[in-house]
Amino acid sequence: MGGNRLITPYRVRSPVPAGFAPSDVPLYEDQQARDEAYYEAEADSTPFLAVERYEEGYAITYDLLPAGKELSEPMRKELNERTTRKVEAVVGDEALATVEVSRSIGASLGNISFFERESTARDVAAMLSRLVLDEANWVEADGPGDLPPTEIQKN
Repeated sequence: MGGNRLITPYRVRSPVPAGFAPSDVPLYEDQQARDEAYYEAEADSTPFLAVERYEEGYAITYDLLPAGKELSEPMRKELNERTTRKVEAVVGDEALATVEVSRSIGASLGNISFFERESTARDVAAMLSRLVLDEANWVEADGPGDLPPTEIQKN
């Protein structure tokens, strides 16, 4: 992949938008930019949603815990179903050149990776944002319930 591009960090601000257009989804080209944006989200108590660039391709991450929220259980299930359909459509489309995509959809934290094209990742992230960033779909977070047991033990 080419050299690093600097992308102006974009944080989700209050009030949270109803969702992003694909071209508006924040993109972080390196770990430092992503970490800075995440720390700002924590400081501002706002959710984090972005596309991140890695050597393997593009990943989508969302995290509602900086805002102290998580998705309601019915909405988490809805998000999982919609994401499954969207990812299956991407993988099934030979023009998109993505062979396999893994996903983890939690109530407060989720990751979908890897897409070969930035535009594909942005398209999927825009779909996710409409559900994840809609405050009507949130409940108060219970705490570290979404973390795997090994992560909970480290804290």
